[in-house]
Amino acid sequence: MDDILTPRERHDAVVLIGVDEGDNVEFVKIYAIDEETARKTLEEFFSARGLFPADYRLVSRGTENVEGKGAITTRTETLLSSSLARLGLKLLSNGVLYLGGAKTVYQLTLVSESLYQKIANEEVEEPEPPATRGLSLEEVLSLGVDVLVENLRGTDIGGLIPPGARLLREPEPGDLVRILRDPERDYPLIVETANAGRYSAIGFSVTFRLPPLSVEEFAAELSNRLRFPVDPGLFREFPPEKLNLWNVEALAKLVEKLEKRGLPREEALGLAVELNLGRHYSSQHSRGF
Repeated sequence: MDDILTPRERHDAVVLIGVDEGDNVEFVKIYAIDEETARKTLEEFFSARGLFPADYRLVSRGTENVEGKGAITTRTETLLSSSLARLGLKLLSNGVLYLGGAKTVYQLTLVSESLYQKIANEEVEEPEPPATRGLSLEEVLSLGVDVLVENLRGTDIGGLIPPGARLLREPEPGDLVRILRDPERDYPLIVETANAGRYSAIGFSVTFRLPPLSVEEFAAELSNRLRFPVDPGLFREFPPEKLNLWNVEALAKLVEKLEKRGLPREEALGLAVELNLGRHYSSQHSRGF
């Protein structure tokens, strides 16, 4: 690849970078037709910019699905551009990679040590919400680093996992350590848990917390699910671990079952709340069982 720093049309590889106000390269992503070309392009780019490989961490590598995509350019990578912008970086490239009908490309993603530490330290400062100063979960996952997601909201994050990354739900800490320390691992890892403290001794680039629903949000979600208004006051005694979308669905199903047993709507809802909280209920509520 001649003149790697000059933006132009390309058919073998393209370099996307995130630079700060001082034109320092903090983020590098290579898209190429194969692994060998990606590595060669990275070496040429580092040499041309006078950068040192030791100053960067490889956080993601592997094939990525590009089926239906005609080209890769800064304009097609809007999510990445947005993610970098929120970190104070501008997305630049050395041109346009035309895919010519290819279904996959090989990618390498690297971040500078300074950016890596900046992302990792977000967990320590614990801003609210979320623990990443305004970045959405989807934007954080697009950076290609290991992420621990404490999902207290019950959001389905499966559809947010980027190509090449792997999702584990509540893995055993010992198993997780072995995976993270595997020198052959070539993919970012996303771990979903309801208790981040379980993995407090394990280092993650980012810990992203999806907080529980508020009482009002919980009532609104249940109202939408049941298709009738639900008073938020019913859930004032609910602990945070019950204020999630999973429990919205569980409660809705319970109310529907109780209604089928002959209970009026309001009585079914009240009984469902008591049962969901694990409270003992008297025999006067057992009508229809």
